Amino acid sequence: MLEEVTEYHHQQKRARFQHMVSELFDDLPSSDTQSNVDASESSSLSSSSSISSLSSASVNPGSPSSVTHLGYGTSDSEDVDSDGLQDKLFEQGDARIRTLTIGILTARILELYPPVKKSSQLDLYLIEFRRDHPDRFRKKLRVSPPVFDRLVELIENHNIFHNNSNAPQLPVSIQLSIFLVHVGHYGNASSPEYVAHWAGVSVGMVINATHRCLIGFLSLHDEAVMMPPEEEKERAKEYVEVATCPEWRNGFLLVDGTKFPLFQKPGLHGEAWFDKNKDYSIDCQVRERSSWALCTCLLVSRSSACPKTF
Repeated sequence: MLEEVTEYHHQQKRARFQHMVSELFDDLPSSDTQSNVDASESSSLSSSSSISSLSSASVNPGSPSSVTHLGYGTSDSEDVDSDGLQDKLFEQGDARIRTLTIGILTARILELYPPVKKSSQLDLYLIEFRRDHPDRFRKKLRVSPPVFDRLVELIENHNIFHNNSNAPQLPVSIQLSIFLVHVGHYGNASSPEYVAHWAGVSVGMVINATHRCLIGFLSLHDEAVMMPPEEEKERAKEYVEVATCPEWRNGFLLVDGTKFPLFQKPGLHGEAWFDKNKDYSIDCQVRERSSWALCTCLLVSRSSACPKTF
């Protein structure tokens, strides 16, 4: 009994596989052309034979008289080699998967999109405003044209701006312009996307130009930041002690702070952050005490001028 059930199960699987293979061959052109048979008659015969073959295959798939819907007999002499067809289908599937895998791994862009059109304002600022309207140039790039030229001279020979690639970098003046606009604004105006629209470049170029300029300027640390001699330090300490208080004597390098504007009014003690420029900001002051530095953030407030040291 068990052998009969197993044999019946194999027959059912064989019938389903033959039916699937015959459906796959539907799109293939037929090699048997019957020119003497009328088109309408041949279509009716093929439809009737298709119906009869499906019914006979479903009833008794192992019968010699069963016919597939392609017209092929299932007798022993015309039996389809299911194992060979299955192996062939598997090989075709594997070949197609390999082709798709190679295409995905080698393609840089899977789906092509229309190029993003860019309109740069760099020429307007680096040529027109730089020459004829330095005030507009300074308002956007935060430095005057002479200072800009000097900054370019300081960093243009750094190795970060030179490579052996077939795609050369943008000129240092353009990268410095992107960097100054990026770090010279805050809020939405400092986002890489906003700067990219202004400069007519990609977002990645804004990030790369910012990193390169930072590396170039950081390499000038020892040339730009120099400690004064001991005599000058002592004179500065005496002045700080007289002008402020004895506790601040060692902070002889205390200078006017740099404002960090806040995007909006802080939720905690918001009025305390309101400065004389009618903005909410933090004043950062760096002072040197003997061999170490303190970063002092002053709370700009009408009621309290006491600094908090972190």
